[in-house]
Amino acid sequence: LQVEWDGVMHQVQAVADANRGRRVPFVALISSMGTTNPNPPKYTGGDILFWKLQAEAFLSSSGVGTAVVKPCGLVDTLGPERTLLVGHNDGMLHKVSPPVITRADVARVMVQLVLNRATGLRFDLCSIAGPRTTDLDAMLHSALWPWQL
Repeated sequence: LQVEWDGVMHQVQAVADANRGRRVPFVALISSMGTTNPNPPKYTGGDILFWKLQAEAFLSSSGVGTAVVKPCGLVDTLGPERTLLVGHNDGMLHKVSPPVITRADVARVMVQLVLNRATGLRFDLCSIAGPRTTDLDAMLHSALWPWQL
């Protein structure tokens, strides 16, 4: 609760206050897949997922530019060749087996979001064995909802 909700709220407030009168600040948040389940089991995050979803909602209504990445299960290492997949509303949790992504791949995506100031994005992120995703701009474009195109 203190990190997932209070921490996000206080950090967004600090960023907004520090940028008052300048260009709209940009905040990229790493949340989690699994927030569509109203009663998630503890081994998937339990009620912390509720607070992650609350932080996402607060961030999206805060008036700052935002992007929210919702990775599937984080791991330190996998095989070197991974294809990144994007989706929405936890759709990949039951389609990708196992639903995992490396922390390094999440970091690569976050850097690209910040470099592009890719506002208005909120998407799930997972990976499968396959060719390494190198065109992150195209991948981020594919994360847009149809009405955002």
